[in-house]
Amino acid sequence: MDIKTLTSGALIKHPSRGLLLGTGPFRESAEPPDSGPAFYIDTFRLDDPRPWKIPAALHALPAEGNPPPPAPEIRWAEPSPDAYAQVFAEMMEQIAAGQLMKSVPAIPQFGEMLLPHTPRELILRAISSSPSHYPYAWWTEREGLCGITPETLFHQQGRRLETMALAGTARPEDEGVFINDDKEIREHEIVAGSILSRLSPFGSVTRTARSVLNLGTLIHFVTYLTLESDEQHTPAHWIRLLPTPALGSQPRTENTLAQLDDWRSRLRCPLHFGAPFGFLEDGDFFCLVGIRSLYWQGQRLALCTGGGVVASSTLTHEWRELKLKRDTVRHSFHLP
Repeated sequence: MDIKTLTSGALIKHPSRGLLLGTGPFRESAEPPDSGPAFYIDTFRLDDPRPWKIPAALHALPAEGNPPPPAPEIRWAEPSPDAYAQVFAEMMEQIAAGQLMKSVPAIPQFGEMLLPHTPRELILRAISSSPSHYPYAWWTEREGLCGITPETLFHQQGRRLETMALAGTARPEDEGVFINDDKEIREHEIVAGSILSRLSPFGSVTRTARSVLNLGTLIHFVTYLTLESDEQHTPAHWIRLLPTPALGSQPRTENTLAQLDDWRSRLRCPLHFGAPFGFLEDGDFFCLVGIRSLYWQGQRLALCTGGGVVASSTLTHEWRELKLKRDTVRHSFHLP
């Protein structure tokens, strides 16, 4: 099946079922279907009134697809640090005042893909990416998104829920320093602690020790958590409970989430960056965190990255980390 010719589609890599492609026309619903497959595609704000996208057909794709097309020419514009520096300063003021422990500003880099190439080719590039990542995509005739994420929001099978804290970032060659970096450790433990505290009221939670996940071009701290829930809950329950903690605010209140939304809007962050992206069938719900991604309207692209800001953060370090992450996304997509 030629993905480039499909005017609409949804794609995800499932941990046990491999690459799954949903083709249209799609039916959109506020609730998941009683039977059959459905994709869950929402915004970071979780404000899509019909986030369940139900395909007309579902296809299993081979793990080894066709090689990606020749690299397109993309005219990138360098992001300006000015707006980010202002948001960073406001975050640090609130942290110093004790109103925040952590927040995550995200800023896009814009570009234009030159014809005859089209952004749907990015999906083929995602499929041929590293096996340690999960490709995902959702597109219509004029716009879409595509990513290659290492991060799962959760995997629900009955009352069992598996999730992860993935926070703290460095280059692989800096691992010796990274494992003792107080800022990176604190950022990670805020995220892991937040997940643990949110899951604990619902049953028995176990967590692994913090370790380092090497993804080739970046390393992260990772902690895996498993919940054996006392009761059965819907995927929507867990999505609301765990709205991308690594990309949210801590503490998470209506005020801090509203402030984060304002910061993201001022930085022109795409609405779907960091949002849940999932697939449901036969009671098995697998949900990714929508990062390491590209968004498009027509030929115009946005490559968005974010990074956690805590008390020990510095503007220079955070701006450098955002560029490192952008370079990693381009490398993952085999893009110039």
